[in-house]
Amino acid sequence: MEYSDLIDINRLGGIVVKATTAQPRQGNPYPRMAETSMGMLNAVGLQNKGIDYFVKEIYPAIKFFKTNIIANVSGSTIEEYIAVAERINELENIPAIELNISCPNVKQGGMALELIAIPQKR
Repeated sequence: MEYSDLIDINRLGGIVVKATTAQPRQGNPYPRMAETSMGMLNAVGLQNKGIDYFVKEIYPAIKFFKTNIIANVSGSTIEEYIAVAERINELENIPAIELNISCPNVKQGGMALELIAIPQKR
């Protein structure tokens, strides 16, 4: 939504929404970004307001875009990934789910996780 004043989102091939977890996450304490001579480093820590907020607030605002919406899912356990993915799978107009399984700057999960299968919408 932050870019909709700058560009027609419908012209994009797709968008990936910010990571969503089962429960709200505050993320890492500040400072969590640092500028370097080659760019920037960050360790935000998957800050988000959780799946309930996504379903009630974010999804209604983005579901009408005529582009591919990809939901990014994260968690600390396989069960959390499954629970969040199942909630997102119930929503229309989200053709893909991206699993965020390689976030080294969180305390639990994300470093080593078995691949899991998520059932497709029927």
